[in-house]
Amino acid sequence: METIRHILLATDGSDHALHAARFAGMLSRSTNAAISIVTVHNDDAVMLNAMGPAIWPATVPYSSLTAEEVRETVETNAAETLLPETTATCGEGANIGAVVQLWGQVAEQICQYADDNACDLIVLGTRGQSSFSKLLLGSVSTQVTSHAHCPVTLVR
Repeated sequence: METIRHILLATDGSDHALHAARFAGMLSRSTNAAISIVTVHNDDAVMLNAMGPAIWPATVPYSSLTAEEVRETVETNAAETLLPETTATCGEGANIGAVVQLWGQVAEQICQYADDNACDLIVLGTRGQSSFSKLLLGSVSTQVTSHAHCPVTLVR
């Protein structure tokens, strides 16, 4: 890799992801690289919401919605809050090329998008889980680092 032309910034709206957005913005300004901001929604949560409170009690606000309506609500919420906040956090002068919402397994979708769109670098925040937590829960950052076809920068 001689130069960075396309950065994939993965975000979930967390403080860690916003730290990564600041870093990606700084990198974009210094290299003039385009940033694709990508958030991935997991279908598992949508299906649990669509099943209603008898299966998953925390779903009461969405229990009367179909799976498609829940998906639309999730995408609308991300488009109105998470993605504009991430874009703003990248800072003035950052070259935002695309803002994308995907569905599926998070690490897999991030790696696939990077591969399909010729990204030179993936930037994402990491929560810094303990080794025991990673063993039990897995880690998106660990999975992306292991499977990406381009360099990955993890930001704390």
